[in-house]
Amino acid sequence: MTMIRYDEVAGLTGEKAQRVQALIDRSTAIWDMPDSLETVRAWEEQIAACEAEGVPHLAASGRFGQYALYSTGGMPLAALEAFVRLMQIVSRYGDHIRPENLQAFLGTVANLVVTVGEDPAVTRPQLERVVDLVEQQTVRYGFDLANVTLARASLAVLCGEQERALELLDQWQGIGSAEWPPFDANTVTREAMILEPFDPAEAAATLTRRFTAMGVEPGPIDMHRDDSRQLVLLRAEIGSLSARAGKKDVASRIGDELIDQLGIDRLLRTAKVQDLLLVLEHRPDDARVVADFGLENSGLDHVDWRLQASLARSRALDDPAGEEATLLRALATEAAAAHDARGGTDLHTRELQDFWFADLPAAAPGDGSADEDPDERAERILRAGWIPRRTSPVTMESVPFAIKDRYVALHEQAMSVTEAGSDPEVEAVVEATIARSRELGMPSAEFVARLMHVFHAYEADDHEALVLRFATAQEAQALAPDGVEPALEKAAAGLFLPVCFIALDLPTIPLDRLGAMITAETALRAVTGMPTTPIAVAELARAAQLGQDAEYGPLFEEVRTRLAADAGDVDPFDVQLDLARILAPVDASAVPGLVAGVLRASNDPAQQRAALAWTVWGALQEGEGADDAVAAVIAQLEAVDRDLEEFGDLPRSVVLEVAARIPEARGWVLDAALADTTPGDPTHLDTFAGAARLLLEHAPADERGPRLREDARRIAAALDRRNGNAVQSERLRTRFFPEG
Repeated sequence: MTMIRYDEVAGLTGEKAQRVQALIDRSTAIWDMPDSLETVRAWEEQIAACEAEGVPHLAASGRFGQYALYSTGGMPLAALEAFVRLMQIVSRYGDHIRPENLQAFLGTVANLVVTVGEDPAVTRPQLERVVDLVEQQTVRYGFDLANVTLARASLAVLCGEQERALELLDQWQGIGSAEWPPFDANTVTREAMILEPFDPAEAAATLTRRFTAMGVEPGPIDMHRDDSRQLVLLRAEIGSLSARAGKKDVASRIGDELIDQLGIDRLLRTAKVQDLLLVLEHRPDDARVVADFGLENSGLDHVDWRLQASLARSRALDDPAGEEATLLRALATEAAAAHDARGGTDLHTRELQDFWFADLPAAAPGDGSADEDPDERAERILRAGWIPRRTSPVTMESVPFAIKDRYVALHEQAMSVTEAGSDPEVEAVVEATIARSRELGMPSAEFVARLMHVFHAYEADDHEALVLRFATAQEAQALAPDGVEPALEKAAAGLFLPVCFIALDLPTIPLDRLGAMITAETALRAVTGMPTTPIAVAELARAAQLGQDAEYGPLFEEVRTRLAADAGDVDPFDVQLDLARILAPVDASAVPGLVAGVLRASNDPAQQRAALAWTVWGALQEGEGADDAVAAVIAQLEAVDRDLEEFGDLPRSVVLEVAARIPEARGWVLDAALADTTPGDPTHLDTFAGAARLLLEHAPADERGPRLREDARRIAAALDRRNGNAVQSERLRTRFFPEG
């Protein structure tokens, strides 16, 4: 296959040009994707497509994208492999790649050794192999060797080879590369990185001299400079190097200046944690904030051993007897030893003992050894300090990096509640999820588990459990209202009103339980910003069931006011149908007017069917029902295979009363209405009453009529006992059984 050079793309024609342009467009789109494994897979597919089409410069771009993702994502071995595969493309097709891109790919080696080399699991031979590959191509294409030399100097630092590192530092500076001007912040940063492990005092002095040459005065940083962010980082590093050189007063002064100028939150986003912990050591409250930031974002493993050492020191100074400090000291000791083992040196362990742990209180007795499983060890560390110290709940957006997979697993476990199987198995998963969510400080997982438990009750038609579980889900959501996924937050909000209707239907649910749910939902929505119309509808429904006539008008107006405020977030037709359902027992004549807007403007077939049924029912109550209108309702029911669910939440008594006008429809409509009911179920009071009336009037010999009437009366009486009045029994008698 003939390979296409970067400068030949413009001359392509026909289908080839279209396919290559599609690859270019796809490459641009992938670069815009968020950092994730999905993006890594997208690059892999793109690379394969580019290789198949013979466009190596795009394949190289894809490999570089993979390397960058793995490198920043804490996957050093995968990053190294991606970079090696990039070099394979360069070695075969380097002259097909745009020169500036080729130079950028090769120049990355200086950063690769530092970032990938932070993990002692990456061996010295692996790093040397990569540097050798890059050097070959750098010489081949005539670029200067500045980045290769810097990479070798950084590798010497990793291996504790002071003399070689300093020699290579001199060579690097002597090259005079335009990429590394002598008084540039990036250049100074790399110079300090090579000096600091061997001589912190010299590194601090060198940085100070470079600052002077760069026109940076002592004291506050000029934040209008283009390099101000890097200068803040370097100022903090001067302070930490001064502390390591025995000048803690200098470190403290720099820490105070940085806090006064930038504040702790901005510093956390700018300087290194290990530097901030030293310059703020005299400010324990600020140091604790920095340590917690470091704990949240660290892998709590052997990578970046100096970060682990600084965290161990800070926590030991704050709480020397605590398990957290003991575990962190053990981890830092292990990490330093692992870095020493790679380079055959004791540089890291000496620094640990001579500075980081030198003046600490004696380690607390106990098990300070690292656990066999790194994730288990990291969790122990976090549960020993970071989790209990948090002033806000952990959310899926703020999980600690070291055990993020455990939080993801917890969330997935919560989501899987309904798949657990039997009721005891479901209960066990819910309880296990709740216990685990409390261990990890993520109440949103408890909320999700409880919400899924609600759905499980819904699927099982366990109405009382549905109401009680929803109340516990509200309580769980209140612990972390800002940490819930929008889709789940919306699902919970959507359940509120149906659950309130069910609670009103169940005599076993006390009214104060319903009131507590309404109060809890009001508080939740004040935080989440979800629509409040359903709350007003629930309050109106409660007043209607209790026969609180004086409340209807004000509450009805409150619904209208909130509906206007929630415009665009609430379906007004659903609300109008809910109002018809609530107010029909109170004022049947108002129903047609309530649903008129639904008939006129809704595009939802179920809403249209329900609105027509309500309209015809309302006319029948006034003695005005036309036969053709009645027939239209029954025809619609036939058109949906006699499935009353296709009429939404329309009370089935409405269709039963309409069907009573058509003798040939009475039987099958009655069967459809009773098909999925459970004898004695309070949530079917309306259906039982409507069916009993139809049977008593048109099939008095059918024994179901009296039985259904007694079921309805028994449920109404139970509701009256719960409500403390006789409203439900009186409405039942007036509407359905006026003969007694």
